[in-house]
Amino acid sequence: MESIKISQVLQIIKPEYVYLRIKPSNSIRNNNTHKLARAISSLYKNILESIKKDEEKLFKGFGRQLSIPTKISYQLPNKVSYLVYMESKKVEFYFIIPKQHLSFISEKMSDVWPGVTVEEVPELPSFNPNAIRYSLSYTKEDALSLAVDRRNNDLLNSTLNTIEALQEGDRAAILYNFMPTSQFGWRSRFKSTIDKVRDNQPVDRNKVGLSYLLRILVSLMAGLTESISEVVGGGKKQGASFDGLLQRLNGGTGKISDSTERKASAAILNTQIVVLSESPDHLRQRNNGRSLTQAFDTITEDNTLTSRTLRQEFQFTDFSVRGASVNKMSDEECQNFISLAGRELLERYDFIEKVETQETQVPEDLQQGVMFIGSNRYRGQEQPAYLSNDPEYKNLTLVLIGPTRAGKTTLIGNLSRDAIKAGECVVIFDYIKNCELSSEVSSIFPASLTLTIDCSDMSKLQGLGYNEVGRSPDPFLQYDNAKKQTTQLMTLINSINSDDTRLSAKMERYLTSAALVVFVSAGSIRDVFSVLQDHEKRHKFIGMVPEAQKENLTEYITSLKELDEYKEVKVKEDGVTTSFPQIVGTKEHLITGVIDRLNKLKANAYMEMMLKKSTAGNIDLVEELQKNQLITIRMPETMFSTDGERDVYTTYWITKLWLALQVRGQRIPDRSKLTKVNVVFDELYQVENTEKFLTEKLSRLAKFAAKPIISCHYLGQIKHIREELRSANASYMLISGCDKKNFNELKDELYPFELEDLLKLRRFHSLNLIKSKEGYSRFITRLPS
Repeated sequence: MESIKISQVLQIIKPEYVYLRIKPSNSIRNNNTHKLARAISSLYKNILESIKKDEEKLFKGFGRQLSIPTKISYQLPNKVSYLVYMESKKVEFYFIIPKQHLSFISEKMSDVWPGVTVEEVPELPSFNPNAIRYSLSYTKEDALSLAVDRRNNDLLNSTLNTIEALQEGDRAAILYNFMPTSQFGWRSRFKSTIDKVRDNQPVDRNKVGLSYLLRILVSLMAGLTESISEVVGGGKKQGASFDGLLQRLNGGTGKISDSTERKASAAILNTQIVVLSESPDHLRQRNNGRSLTQAFDTITEDNTLTSRTLRQEFQFTDFSVRGASVNKMSDEECQNFISLAGRELLERYDFIEKVETQETQVPEDLQQGVMFIGSNRYRGQEQPAYLSNDPEYKNLTLVLIGPTRAGKTTLIGNLSRDAIKAGECVVIFDYIKNCELSSEVSSIFPASLTLTIDCSDMSKLQGLGYNEVGRSPDPFLQYDNAKKQTTQLMTLINSINSDDTRLSAKMERYLTSAALVVFVSAGSIRDVFSVLQDHEKRHKFIGMVPEAQKENLTEYITSLKELDEYKEVKVKEDGVTTSFPQIVGTKEHLITGVIDRLNKLKANAYMEMMLKKSTAGNIDLVEELQKNQLITIRMPETMFSTDGERDVYTTYWITKLWLALQVRGQRIPDRSKLTKVNVVFDELYQVENTEKFLTEKLSRLAKFAAKPIISCHYLGQIKHIREELRSANASYMLISGCDKKNFNELKDELYPFELEDLLKLRRFHSLNLIKSKEGYSRFITRLPS
């Protein structure tokens, strides 16, 4: 018969450990770490629970089917350790966790310390064999507790004081080794100790020392004296004196603290505490180690910890440290040990690597998409972050807030690249300096994917007009097109003013009438002004009104005729003198406001040339917006004498774009077939009337597959559109260096982030408030480079 090896039947499985480095943050609170200790305690498995049947053999017997295991595995017990490592200018916090329980413990750590970064590392700091080691153990029996106060961090404070004594080359550490254990029998063991305390019996852990033997002797004498006094009487006073002596020898009053009382029902962990110290100087090595052991005096209460030298070497992954004392500690006592540096300690020891800002997770729906806004670091892991690609949210406004040279231009370039790569269209309004923004973004793409509208190039100058509407044989559609052009022209004319006033209602009526009469006959904006000023042109266009449009335009024609100035003309014929009115000019006082604005429009040479030029050769924005390309509208500042001129020019182009979006939407009713248009406005506050126009249309742009991207230095700059952004579900990116007023304005929405998080943002990072399926998401990203 062939022999079977034990290894073929029984497999011993050793736990595999992972090392986690914990990076603390200013928001750290250690008042719930007992929950983590409790979670570690729950990892205990008895022998039966540790045995697993891997294979079994079935057979029939006693009238039923039975099975016997043919291969079993036994999982060795595992532990969790916490390591505090120190050098002269370095403090690190590590956990040693069984790989099979990594997710469970990590989840508990997240609950206890929501603001930390957890990073898996390949190895732990090591100490050479010559390092000195100390083991700490209770001086009294396990039932008596150390001091427990969730509100303080005294032990860690005292521990880190040792750093001030560390010099170059010195290293020190404290290892807390938590070994889950059975809770069975704890209550009876606890009761036995408490009974001793109340009977003034010694509860020293060391049962062989002279001190312990002396207390036993006094206890026996007290008992004997009490017995004799009961027989002969009169010995009560002498017995009482022995009781007082016992209390002094035992160092107590016969009472126990609240923390000891709670220990009866607490989760218990077998705990080893080992202090390590290493230094080129042997005296300093010993002093540093002793200083760390003395730090534990801060948590003395019913029990205290004393140290002794540990001779044996060990590995951090050993289940139990050979030679080190095992103390049965409650989860609340372990809370003293499982603590991280908070705000006060991080400010005091500013060399401790920490999370400068809070970390939050990017929602799943924002971890994929088209427009990449950077990488988010969450608990040691990098997460990609995108703007929402949800059909309902992808066209919502994005606001980029940051100071000069903060990285806005690079970000706009990256967003544009992502959009073009995804088959979208990008339009950049560039009216700052020499149009460096559009030049930089254009350089990313081949010429085949760019359309440059250089408004300063006289050889390619566009005619002033809204050619995008085109002409239609349908009378109503043609009338509707004329109405649309008239609306945009009215917006343009009202933007040409210095006192922020609109035309009077009567002047608006005359301008509207002239525009409709001209536009139904495919006239230009120049013709509109001619009709208002020149009576001959006026009646020429009135005569050109198609028969099918006369009913629509009757009241407008009547209004136009009110501008005619008549003169009484007398004619003598056959001796009879007759008189009749004759049109000799225009009542210009009725249209003074319009003429004033026209003169201001013509004050800019480029606008005047555009006004004179036909729109026949103009670019058709309706067609261009449907293409996958970058469109840059370049308006260098040298084109304008005043900011007002620049504002009028950009207002013209935004009205032209808006009309093109409307016409495109009319021609392509299916929104899913519309090419998404990303419209970029860098420093929108510089063109006030353009900002006002955009404010009016902001909530409607998304319906026409247009996404505004607005940049500014601070929200107060875009005062007209600021409130509308909130109701339009805009997303915000606050780039490092931006003013704290921006945070205060969005404070409620950015919670749990605080102003300090914004102020501590590293360069080229942003604090984001992004619309997602879950509402608004808040997280920090490193901007794409």
